[in-house]
Amino acid sequence: MRRSLHTSIPAVLLLLSSPAPAVAAPLPRRPPPTGPEREMLDEAKRLLDEGRLADARDIHLTLWGLTKSASDAFRVGMLSFRLHDFERAAEFLSIYFDMVGTPDAPKIWVPPGFKESYALARANFAEARRHVGALDVRMSEAGAAVLVDGRQVGVSPLSRPVYVAPGQHRVSGQLAGAQREAVAAVDAGGERTVWLTFPRARAEAPAHPPVSKVVSRPVAAPPPSTRSPALRWWTVGVLATTSAALATVGALSVLEANDAAEERDRALARAQWDVFHCRPGLPACDAYADADGRTKTFRALSVGAFVGAGLSAGGAVAAGFLLAPQAKVRVGTVGTAPGVGLSFSW
Repeated sequence: MRRSLHTSIPAVLLLLSSPAPAVAAPLPRRPPPTGPEREMLDEAKRLLDEGRLADARDIHLTLWGLTKSASDAFRVGMLSFRLHDFERAAEFLSIYFDMVGTPDAPKIWVPPGFKESYALARANFAEARRHVGALDVRMSEAGAAVLVDGRQVGVSPLSRPVYVAPGQHRVSGQLAGAQREAVAAVDAGGERTVWLTFPRARAEAPAHPPVSKVVSRPVAAPPPSTRSPALRWWTVGVLATTSAALATVGALSVLEANDAAEERDRALARAQWDVFHCRPGLPACDAYADADGRTKTFRALSVGAFVGAGLSAGGAVAAGFLLAPQAKVRVGTVGTAPGVGLSFSW
């Protein structure tokens, strides 16, 4: 009895010290649908039960734009196949295959019955390929927008072919303002590779430019001007002074007009107190008429002064720009250091 106990202790220690078997990481799984997504799924199921396949597919296309999930790609591809839209069926079923992998090596979590649905999708994809052609579009540069018949289908490099109807198609690529285009014909069930080559960027300038080479580039190329700086500043100064003087006259005229208006109102009150009807010869009536005339005169004078001040100020600004000095920029290098020179001429 004691011997058997001693022999079992090393076995237990060996089991405890042996590493535990590795647990495979769980495959990624689609998050549960949100409230609006669940409502869209229920609506698509209702439309499918009513036989409205196109409407149900449109809902799944919208969901695909929101979720980019394999299940929505599968539904769009299968419904497109039932609608005989073989181009879209081949496109979305190929996306579905890329996302899920295979039954033996799935890339994401798959529900029970995945093997049967995968086999049906493969059969539908093979049948759809019998009706459409495939364009394998390749660009010499990455990041170019790829268009087929004017519709953008992706950005280079494309991960899968573009499925199109049999016949000729216009394939183009756009990159940094450059565009390349080709016409390719493909038969039903066939495949065609289309290469588009973009010009490479020009080689950069040498690291060490020639010593003491200076390039002069004038900003503007009018003939040399004979304007005098004194003329420019005199013109601007006169217009600015005129504007300030007219603004002052306008302000004083406003004050005088207000005083005359108050005096007119007081004279009118006195005239109404003396007689019911004002007539010439009465002092109050004459004072009212004089104050009323001065009020109108100073108000008109203030309006004209302010308008003249604004015009003079605008003329000063225009003269400053029109009579501005001409600038010349010199860009080059002296020794090994680049330099920029700026000079003015009148």
